[in-house]
Amino acid sequence: MTAWRTWSRSQVTCRSMVVLLPVIALLVAPVPPSWLVLSIVVALSVLWAVFPELAAGPVVLLFVMAWWASAVPDPVRPSILVAAAALLSAHVAGLLAAYAPARASIHPHLVRTWAGRALLAFVPAPLALLALGAFDGGPGRAATWPLALAALSLLTLAVVLFLREKPTDLSPQAKPRSVDSTPP
Repeated sequence: MTAWRTWSRSQVTCRSMVVLLPVIALLVAPVPPSWLVLSIVVALSVLWAVFPELAAGPVVLLFVMAWWASAVPDPVRPSILVAAAALLSAHVAGLLAAYAPARASIHPHLVRTWAGRALLAFVPAPLALLALGAFDGGPGRAATWPLALAALSLLTLAVVLFLREKPTDLSPQAKPRSVDSTPP
């Protein structure tokens, strides 16, 4: 572990976001978290910021999500979007921090790439909230969560299929072209 003063500015920014954003996701909830929950999230977030390659990142994100699911009586409210954006941004910041050693700066192209992917991943969240709001208090509300999950899964699959890289032809039948050969 290196002293934080030797870290690059981009690493300090990403690692600061890793510490702050899970805490923000807790604090925007309509129910205030207990000091124990807040302390656990801060400790795990600091551990994640110092060692972004460890499993502390997914643990803290899942811990915050589990707390929202268990402590908030009705999480279908606009503040859930702030929490979702904070957790998604923390995930991307942790991923960027883990890309290189702490002294190395993070390339702006890499930041733009992952920021675009995060925005694409966030698009279904407001749509799901709107869909759930349409069934607010109605008889179909219990079935809405599985339907929303299925719709989000299909949307994710469509985005992945659309954005994936095309495979190159590396089959044994493919003959490499020689630089010296003339076209037939």
